[in-house]
Amino acid sequence: MLKIFLTLLVAVGMSLVYLNASLIRQFESLSWAVGAKIFARPLELYRGAMFTQEQVRFELDLLNYQPVQGSPAQGQYRIDGNSLWVGMRGHNYPDGKEPDRLVQINFSKNLVEMVRNGDSEPLEIIRLEPLVLAKLSGKHADRDVVPLSDFPKGFIEMLVAVEDRSFFDHAGISITGISRAIINNIVAGRFSQGGSTLTQQLVKNLYLTRERTLTRKAIEAIYAILLDAEFSKERILDAYINEVFLGQWGARAIHGFGTAAQFYFGKPIRELSVSQQALLIGLIKGPSVFDPRRFPERALERRNLVLQLAASLGVISMRQKIKASEAALSIPERPADRIGRFPGYISVVRRELAQGYTSEQLSADGLRVYTALDPQIHRGLDEGRKNILARLKATNPDSQGEAQLGAIMVDIPTGEILAVLAGRDHRLGFHRVLDARRQIGSLVKPFVVAAAIEQDLRLHAGTLVRDQTISIEDERGSVWTPKNYNEEELGIVRLESVVASSINQATVHLAFGLGLDQILDRLDDLGIPVGPTKPPATLLGVSEMSPYQVAQRYQALLNQGYQAPLKAVRSVVDDAGSVLTREPFRSTQLITARAAVQVDHMMRVGAKVGTGRAFGRRYEEIMASKTGTTDDGRDAWFVGADGRRLGTAWVGFDDNRKAGLIGSVAALPIISDAFQYVGRRHRPNNLPEGLGYAWLNKSGQVVDKRCQGAERRPIPIEYLNAKSDDCGSNPASSSDDHWLKNWFGG
Repeated sequence: MLKIFLTLLVAVGMSLVYLNASLIRQFESLSWAVGAKIFARPLELYRGAMFTQEQVRFELDLLNYQPVQGSPAQGQYRIDGNSLWVGMRGHNYPDGKEPDRLVQINFSKNLVEMVRNGDSEPLEIIRLEPLVLAKLSGKHADRDVVPLSDFPKGFIEMLVAVEDRSFFDHAGISITGISRAIINNIVAGRFSQGGSTLTQQLVKNLYLTRERTLTRKAIEAIYAILLDAEFSKERILDAYINEVFLGQWGARAIHGFGTAAQFYFGKPIRELSVSQQALLIGLIKGPSVFDPRRFPERALERRNLVLQLAASLGVISMRQKIKASEAALSIPERPADRIGRFPGYISVVRRELAQGYTSEQLSADGLRVYTALDPQIHRGLDEGRKNILARLKATNPDSQGEAQLGAIMVDIPTGEILAVLAGRDHRLGFHRVLDARRQIGSLVKPFVVAAAIEQDLRLHAGTLVRDQTISIEDERGSVWTPKNYNEEELGIVRLESVVASSINQATVHLAFGLGLDQILDRLDDLGIPVGPTKPPATLLGVSEMSPYQVAQRYQALLNQGYQAPLKAVRSVVDDAGSVLTREPFRSTQLITARAAVQVDHMMRVGAKVGTGRAFGRRYEEIMASKTGTTDDGRDAWFVGADGRRLGTAWVGFDDNRKAGLIGSVAALPIISDAFQYVGRRHRPNNLPEGLGYAWLNKSGQVVDKRCQGAERRPIPIEYLNAKSDDCGSNPASSSDDHWLKNWFGG
């Protein structure tokens, strides 16, 4: 019997030695899958930056900074007349660290006048931490790993007091707690309490199932004792605060207090108030039962119980307890950094990332993805969406609320994507910016004119084009007779009016005057779908394109012909701070600068007096625009730009119904609103080689600038001195028709 006992003792001892070694190995190698975080562009502030106090406050509110009356702590700000005092949170950017610090930002005339630190010393530039747009977590877990050192001391004291007040004294298990649980279980007649310490809770979460059996509890206790004997209390606590389960978001489990702080309050754990800390600690007992979004009354009662217990143990004062108990829950309806305000943009980012990263890397490698999203642009674009949908629903085109839209804003020189709306609301299904292919209507006209100028360098804004009825018969005998939108004929128009006023018949005369095949071939080269049969209706926009494709083509047109590939991602950084991906800037010449610049100026006329005048008149800056409307108003388009940014919007119905939509009415307001919260830039006036500025009269003749109605336009330099000594003549009455002989049409 003794031998058997000794044999069993040795076997148990060896098992414990093996178990201990295995447990140590597992715990030492403990790590968590931390998904990629996607960030917006940082707000950079410096003297002369084009930001108002209201715009900066908007971004501080997005970042969940709290307004205060006194001196701001980290994550807070104070308004002081024309100044903002901000307790900045630091951020480790790929090119260096932005420190935590107190700063003062002064504003004057819609500009940043000065930036100083807390000691009133001037700062060259500051960068607020970038807004988290989304987190690409794993399928079943969501986690932000926060070290113990980043937690407020009071939080840890409250946690230990409520969950395991003898944590720093016991050896992994609490005999008192187990005894109390046994008595309560006997009284209840069922297994209702476990008497678990923080160490036991950690063991259960990391290594065991959630079944409630005595065997599982015994294993849990053994694990806890072994873990406590090998590792410090701080190491165990560090693991616990990042592992504890605190909620559910769809299929994703919320683990760790760092994640929960962002999930419930949208702030780092160190910035939580006493009442907010108590709420999170109270969730340990039952995250679903005390979910503050689903059961606010239960959550409030549980939070106040935690506060009462903390006060009774001297962790917080009675004054703190009373103040915290009176505080409202103040939980946003949906998770702060998972609201899904930017699903269209995130989808673009995902598609870009998919070209270089696997889904496993994006959900487990802790990558930081820095993008070009501009919250100010998105803000205006989103307001434009809401306004136009409300207007359409109030009228016949969309009384049932079924209209759809897609909109994209890009930075013209770099091709960076600044904002995206994928549909009429934030539910991401079909992505109408990336995937919808719709007829582009008159958006094609600037490219027709650019192709014409490339083919005949004599053409310019004042060149005359016939605007009369034209009928074209194809090989099958079908006759195509395009009409102007208002069914009027102007006889003769200037070339710039073809773009600015979107004149159909003149566009067709221009193309046939130069050679239809040559123009269509060039459109195909420019990325405008033409098709093998080369239908002449391509000249008026029967080609189908997505808003993304349209924005890409116009980016080149308004960039002196240079096309930079559209992109949302600026860089990808790993958890060690190493830059894994930074797309180098590259561009190609898509359109000759001479043609692009002249068409750019024609689009400026469109924003001033043409079909886009509602856009141009709203802003003092010189803007450029082009409207587009397809047959029966099935599609409404608008492209608008200042000197730096370009926006494209489409409005229509997924079933392609006749809707009577007009580009200047249904699509223009979306892009117009998108510019309202940013400092707008003037269109550049520099000209490429071969062009110079001259003054033209209404007939397109070069005249003296003092002539009535004379307008400044870029034209080929060989025409600069023609007719400059007088104010020209009327083409209808002029006997000198030399300047008219090369007009297009007939």
